Amino acid sequence: MHAAAIEGRLYIKEEKREKSCKEGEVYEDLDGGACGGEGSFCSGVTLSIIGLTAAAIAVPCGIAVLTLILDGPVKEISMAACLGAVALVIFLARKIGSKVHQYCTVFCQDDEGRFFAVDVRKYVGCGRGVIGFIQMLSQMQKVKKNMKENHILERYMRQEPSLIGVETQILSVDRMKMTGSGYRVRCRVEYPNKKRGKRTYLLVRGYENEAELVAAFERRMKKNLI
Repeated sequence: MHAAAIEGRLYIKEEKREKSCKEGEVYEDLDGGACGGEGSFCSGVTLSIIGLTAAAIAVPCGIAVLTLILDGPVKEISMAACLGAVALVIFLARKIGSKVHQYCTVFCQDDEGRFFAVDVRKYVGCGRGVIGFIQMLSQMQKVKKNMKENHILERYMRQEPSLIGVETQILSVDRMKMTGSGYRVRCRVEYPNKKRGKRTYLLVRGYENEAELVAAFERRMKKNLI
């Protein structure tokens, strides 16, 4: 097992010692889970949620108090403050959602070139409310740590039928669109129950081997499969 970590991102590449062909590749974002301490991902998102809640309360209240002190137009400024707070909450919530999405999605490619997307969230229970969400994050982190330390995905990819019937397989890519944080990729997939459909994945910038991962999606663009 060869592993290289830079800036909290870990890319794992396993090679079979007795053969020259690659055994399998696993692209994952272990932001803090492996390189920044066992509880860093969960605690980081928890602090972000606390900050989001505090900002949603403090911004309009602070502006309202300042308006009263300065004897300004309370109604107009309070309305503007509320709208600004809503915009801030939406922006921060999207950032948190992107971070969680990146962390819980692991992309794998076996030695036959088959490409899979593993959603760690399906291996943890769903919680209710903020406390339940934080508990879910902690469980997700434990699942990813177990996958890494016990090489679970690599072991599945060593033998047929690889991850087919276990995880979602990415068959082709309809389109890739650049966004402010990375790429939005619309894919045709085959689910473990053999049903086919379409799914959108967010490739948030920050993977150590991001170029290699993006190239794996680009090779599956329809125009490249003809």
